[in-house]
Amino acid sequence: MRPQPLTMFLGIDVGHTAMKAVLFDLQGNELARSGERIPTIAPKSGYYETSTEDLWVQTAKVLKNITRQVDAKSVESIGLSGGGNGFYPLDQKFQPVGRGIPVLDRRATHIIDELKAKGAYDVLFKKLGMPVLPGSVPVLLRWFKENRRTEYDRIEHILSRKDIVRFRLTGDVSTEISDACFGTLNVQTQEYDEETLEILGVREMADTLPELRPNSYDVAGYVTAQAAQITGLREGTPVVAGAHDACCNTIGAGAIKDNIECTGGGTWSINLLVVERPVLNPSWSCECFVKKGTWILEQSSPTATVSLDWFVEHFCSDEREKAKREGKSVYQVCDSEVENVETSIIYLPFLMGLPWGYPFQSDASGAFLGLRIEDSRRQVLRALYEGVSFIHALHIEQYDKEIGVSEIRFTGGAANSPAWCQMLADVLGKKIVTVNVKETGCYGAALLGALGTGHVKRLEDTATLVRTKEVYQPQKRYSEKYATFKESCEALSKVWTKLEHLRLRSFSAERELVT
Repeated sequence: MRPQPLTMFLGIDVGHTAMKAVLFDLQGNELARSGERIPTIAPKSGYYETSTEDLWVQTAKVLKNITRQVDAKSVESIGLSGGGNGFYPLDQKFQPVGRGIPVLDRRATHIIDELKAKGAYDVLFKKLGMPVLPGSVPVLLRWFKENRRTEYDRIEHILSRKDIVRFRLTGDVSTEISDACFGTLNVQTQEYDEETLEILGVREMADTLPELRPNSYDVAGYVTAQAAQITGLREGTPVVAGAHDACCNTIGAGAIKDNIECTGGGTWSINLLVVERPVLNPSWSCECFVKKGTWILEQSSPTATVSLDWFVEHFCSDEREKAKREGKSVYQVCDSEVENVETSIIYLPFLMGLPWGYPFQSDASGAFLGLRIEDSRRQVLRALYEGVSFIHALHIEQYDKEIGVSEIRFTGGAANSPAWCQMLADVLGKKIVTVNVKETGCYGAALLGALGTGHVKRLEDTATLVRTKEVYQPQKRYSEKYATFKESCEALSKVWTKLEHLRLRSFSAERELVT
């Protein structure tokens, strides 16, 4: 075991498909890391579930691996980042009531349709500041009341995904505003809104909502003797409440003031802007940030690196071989192939649709427009890079028009690509900045722990600890092609709906052939 700094801060990211933990010093230097996959169970189409016990087992593995690498006595605090709320019910003995359900679950979509038909959806949007999600707590409570009454009657406590992990670490049963805002908080008061439960017909379940902490950096509990034995952590280590992963990513990127926008280019394009007042718009979610009295705007769409992953898997065998020969990643090879390439092709990066219904309709689908016989794979790949940049820019542009954006902090896998960074700067005509931390979500969680234990005095001070890596200034303009991209998306509205009907019909026909 190598010598360690005297003060270390642990950040745990409880994602939808994976669990990560990274140990940092205050300056963001990574000291140890570990990760495990989290199994997702899909019993039916649109149903997504996670074993609450599996969630803890994988967490314990990750933490045990961390404590094998360092002296756990030097870990000053623990912060948590979580993948968007979720529905993890416990009974009166604090045992799971069935499996947990992540917020992306779609089983209750028909309830959303009912709300829209009755005019209640718009009422809820104004209360919540965001779209009403099928996987949010009140909607799922209604679904359980109608479909699993026995389980519904057993529910005594409802926690979010990250809160379940904190409960197992400390015994604390609570949540905080950045996670609870997905369906249960009034966006103006940042307090529980029982009228929301009333509209969904589940007001009797108000007492199942846990204690609400006003700040994500409040110390919520301490590692118990039992958790210490399982994980190797020091008994009594402070654990703060933690926050929604979007908030932690923003803190880890240093984008918490001065209208600095944070864009995450992973599978999803996640675009975030911290504000000091609630700003409601159907094009985004207005969520609670980590300190009561602050908010964060979020626009998300599954339109980022998923496109490149799909293209590499199906069409880039030559690039994969070249990467293997040269000891590079296939993504480095792709980066080099799009350099100095011009193309009129336009790519629409909607391979997974737009689940939240913005910036275009939810049944939008992917396409390459303008293909000609003379176009090669390099032109098609260049168009793909541009299309992903366009959708990032479209999200950011909406913030810039209404609020103003000074610069963009770019994180995630796409931020490792100089080609994508420069392209985004060119499309937006704004400075793009990357930071010197790979796991910004874990770092943001760790900084929450440092705040809660007094090692950092103010939330604003965390931004001074984040070191920038590269700065990309605009070099060319994409105004004509970017405008054509937007016009193409608007023109395809009716076509997308027809294509979705065809897709569903062919899917049903294929299932009938199989059976």
